[in-house]
Amino acid sequence: MGISVLDKLLPIDQLEKVQPNDVTIEPKKLLEHYRSELENSNDIQLVETMSQYHSYNKSLLQFKQKLEPVGIIIEDFSKDLKNLSSSLVSLEQQSSELSKDHHVNKMITRELEKTINENILPPEMIKELLHEELSNQYLEKVTFMIEKMDEKDSKSIKAKVVERTRDFVISQIRSLRSHKSISSQLVQQKLKESSNLFHFLQSQQPNLGIQLQQAYFHTMKWYYKSKFAKYIYSLEKLSRRHIETSVFDSPNYINTFEQRSKILDGNESCMPSQLAETITTQYTMEFVFLQLLEAIVDNVSVEYFFVVEFFYKGNEKNNSWANTMFEDVYKMSKEFLSFITYNSFDVYAILLIIKLIYKFQSRTHEYHIPVLDDYLNSLLLMLWPIFTRIIDTNCDSMKKHISKSTKSLVPLNTTQQFGLFFSYLVKLSIDGTPIKTCITRLRNDYESSITKTSSSFKGADRETFLNRNYSLVVTILTNESENDEEQINHFKLLANAYT
Repeated sequence: MGISVLDKLLPIDQLEKVQPNDVTIEPKKLLEHYRSELENSNDIQLVETMSQYHSYNKSLLQFKQKLEPVGIIIEDFSKDLKNLSSSLVSLEQQSSELSKDHHVNKMITRELEKTINENILPPEMIKELLHEELSNQYLEKVTFMIEKMDEKDSKSIKAKVVERTRDFVISQIRSLRSHKSISSQLVQQKLKESSNLFHFLQSQQPNLGIQLQQAYFHTMKWYYKSKFAKYIYSLEKLSRRHIETSVFDSPNYINTFEQRSKILDGNESCMPSQLAETITTQYTMEFVFLQLLEAIVDNVSVEYFFVVEFFYKGNEKNNSWANTMFEDVYKMSKEFLSFITYNSFDVYAILLIIKLIYKFQSRTHEYHIPVLDDYLNSLLLMLWPIFTRIIDTNCDSMKKHISKSTKSLVPLNTTQQFGLFFSYLVKLSIDGTPIKTCITRLRNDYESSITKTSSSFKGADRETFLNRNYSLVVTILTNESENDEEQINHFKLLANAYT
């Protein structure tokens, strides 16, 4: 309650001003004390003083009566303040409790949001699960989803991923059998981009993984058979040089070695089948077969790396799949080799093909590709008998030419042919192979034939004849095979023996 209200109840300014005459009232003394003093006093002003007293008392009574409402108001105001204070305390308590409740609710809300986010998949994520293009990145999203779901829901997601992966792999395998021409490398690239998905499928459905493997292997068997059948057909149309006589019956043949041996150092890509069907240039046998051999080795190597990575996770232990996939190709290539070598005496071609096979074996061993070993060895088993047969024919031809040569102290023309032919064989020799045996046989047949022919000379002419022929062989070997000291020293000893 304000001062203005009190002023209305008790207007101070309008009160009568009591002017005591000479009586000084000290606050420390009670009014009754003054009254008793006055009553006992004999002062002549007693009556006047008493009158003033009664007047003052009467005025004071009026003020008391006026102050009674003020007291009541102040008492009520005190009660209101007390109630207000209690209300404020209660309000403060409620505010504190509300603050605590707000904090608790905030924590609960945060945990609830976390739980919802962990267990409820956004619509966009579900759409990606059903329709996004398959890749290894897709599997990362799937793994994230699976971690959020309980066991029951995660099974549904896994089943859907396995289903999509299965359909994707089957569609890629089927595309290889499409009437539209499609590269197997393109299909493999798409599959490799989702290799982790296939490994996921294998972990969930092992039997399904094996079935898809077999489907791929048998599809690729058909694919490679059809592709190589067309390629071999185009190679068969190439014009080839066919040698039907021995080296000693074809003088110009010997000098072709240097040019043809360059094929061992070449790194040319395979001739496309379309080009092979239209070219009219005449090719050597080793060049033609190299095209096929290069194509087979390249495709088997690519297939090996893909299968090991995609189907076996880089831990392939059984490579029987390669024989299944390429057995028809291997068979066709062997038939083609028999076709081009039939009734041929092109010893350089046979020997160069053998060297090329060894070169491919070295390459496959360097890159750890074991699946080609059996095939390449089987080609060598075909070629060695052919090489030995041609050497036998050349030995017989050489002996005939030596026996029929004109008896002269000038080195025989056959000796020069032998020296060149022998030096080229030495260049291509491979330790631990039939080449060494054939070289030794050719050398022995030459020595026996030249010794037999020398018997037609008498005395020093015989030694001169042998010395000049052996010296010519030494010169040729020194010029052509200077690093083969064994053969050079062998003929030097023979030449020196007849000096």
